[in-house]
Amino acid sequence: MNAPVVVIGVGVDGAESLTPQAKDYIAQADQLWGSERLLNLFPDVSAGKIFLSKNILSALEKLKERGETEKIILLASGDPNFFGLGSSLLKILPPDELVFIPQVSMLQEAFARARVAWHDAHFTSAHARPLAEVIGFAKRFPKLGILTDPRNTPAFIAEKLLAAGIPDCRVVVFENLGETNEAMFDEKLSSVIQKSFADLNVMLLIQNEGWTPAPFLIRPDNAYAHRNGLITKADVRALCLSRLALRETDVVWDVGAGSGAVSIEMAEQAWRGRVFAIEKDSENLHHIRENIARFGILNVEVVRGEAPSALLGLPAPSAVFIGGSGGHLESILEIVNQFAGCRVVATFTVLENMLQALTWMKRAGWNPSLTQAQFSYGASIADGTRLSPSNPIFILSKT
Repeated sequence: MNAPVVVIGVGVDGAESLTPQAKDYIAQADQLWGSERLLNLFPDVSAGKIFLSKNILSALEKLKERGETEKIILLASGDPNFFGLGSSLLKILPPDELVFIPQVSMLQEAFARARVAWHDAHFTSAHARPLAEVIGFAKRFPKLGILTDPRNTPAFIAEKLLAAGIPDCRVVVFENLGETNEAMFDEKLSSVIQKSFADLNVMLLIQNEGWTPAPFLIRPDNAYAHRNGLITKADVRALCLSRLALRETDVVWDVGAGSGAVSIEMAEQAWRGRVFAIEKDSENLHHIRENIARFGILNVEVVRGEAPSALLGLPAPSAVFIGGSGGHLESILEIVNQFAGCRVVATFTVLENMLQALTWMKRAGWNPSLTQAQFSYGASIADGTRLSPSNPIFILSKT
């Protein structure tokens, strides 16, 4: 078996942060791999130095070709297994060919420097990951530690957080943590939008005392922009979402998305997943985009086109909602039927369309569940209240 690759985390104190064991590994190395910043911490080490900058994954693949006795040391910042080289290496090399020596992560160090306890915090990264996840965590945890990158800067993240309804809470940003030019910015979230920071920074989001996560709500119809009442009504949305039973990482299709109300509320449940809003009408598409912006939703992707052709090439869905079919119902169901285990909910106002879908589903062996939902709402009459009935909706579901 080849000699193990040793991955050493370097703390904010540089070489001084290393244990005697880690220093021994470096002293005996044949090759020392890492970023220019980390390699420059060890000018006296005689090992050959491999600079990692671009195409890091390609460089790591070359470790498979290392000599049996070659001693290779990789340097990483903080804890290599926390959004670092560790996860990539474990996909390339067998675990028994790796040794990890971690340090305190940069986010732990940042919370310590800010003098804030982090036992109730969540740590995440905005590097090469959906920013919708960051927003989802911010809605659920009183404290959040965020590893940023040059694209997802603190200013950009702050703008998206505020647009998504996150309170204007305390934010701490550390620049160049552990360097001689280290700087700390401690202000409100809104003030970060106008600031620029060094590329090397971490961001802490700290909610006010007494903060609690906001519950998931089915919004009233008038919260959404829509055309002439063409919106899946709030109570119907509630029934459909309960039948879809979305998980936070689901991929969901909303076929005939209309106003986008269902897409948006599905996206808030599948907040670590993706929702594809498929719609052909230009006015509806305008309303979908307006509603996405209104509620700061980042994980809804608008697909302009008509199903079934617009569905081709989309990622495989975990769940599908069909609010409109444009006369292509059976073709749409044929495509959905390709995905085993996919949960499906469809709504109908026309009895013949519902019967067509019910017949097809039974023929396909789906064993569908049928519900007729009709709601009556209170309305004033003289000094009293009467009930005003709405049109019935048929809900077909396969779970």
